[in-house]
Amino acid sequence: MTVKFYDHLDADIKAILLTQIRNAWTHHSTSLEGNSLTLGETDFILQEGLTIQGKPLKDHNEVYGHAKAIERIYGLLNATEAIDKQDLFQLHETVLTERIMDIDQPVGQWKTQSNYTSYVDDDNRQVWREYPAPRHIDGLMTQWLECLNGCFSSNLDPQTAAEAYADLHLSFVTIHPFFDGNGRMARLLANLPVLNAGLPPIVVPQEDRYRYKRCLSNYQSTVENLPDLHNLSQLPDNPQKQHFTGVCQSYWAQTTVLLDQANAMQKKRLSA
Repeated sequence: MTVKFYDHLDADIKAILLTQIRNAWTHHSTSLEGNSLTLGETDFILQEGLTIQGKPLKDHNEVYGHAKAIERIYGLLNATEAIDKQDLFQLHETVLTERIMDIDQPVGQWKTQSNYTSYVDDDNRQVWREYPAPRHIDGLMTQWLECLNGCFSSNLDPQTAAEAYADLHLSFVTIHPFFDGNGRMARLLANLPVLNAGLPPIVVPQEDRYRYKRCLSNYQSTVENLPDLHNLSQLPDNPQKQHFTGVCQSYWAQTTVLLDQANAMQKKRLSA
């Protein structure tokens, strides 16, 4: 059984820590995608089950969805079988609470249409980016799941856990398997090896949104013929990837501080 980062804590201290981490993880990950709720408002909504006057219903639903998705992530740590695409589909349904029936924008299924984004290149020009075509997604994600499940059979130290997080994160958002929610899904799923190693999750702070998004874009720009990507071995292991790994390690500060505070409360209780 996985040794979790909170196993040594008393039940009440553990509950507070997990609530703090859930709030921070949910707030920052949804804020990266444009959610307008503050950390305090996120805490209030999840703790009290009430809405914030003047805030969009969509933002409230995103917060609830992400918080429930975190519960699913913790649950997957205890899975007796390999994580499969059905687990990913269920997580996607949890994350995307706005389930408008649209055959071209399926929730809980791989994308059915090509998806695009725009970025500014090194020559200060706005450029289109097309992600891998829908026909390649099932094969790519089968490979991605093999990588994910492989992490569970390894004993990871903090360095290798951060490397696994960065690799899974980068490859997931580069594949872009869903029509929407890819960033939130990546930030949840890439933490599975981290949590399985007995470490607190890596949480990307919304204050670092520009650098974070730029790191992802810079790496994707190094992938040749991205729309026809069909094998993960085609993804480069290069300085851009190594830079992102280092950036991810710095993002541990969000949860490490909270864990240190919980440990201090536990120590204070034991010494009383």
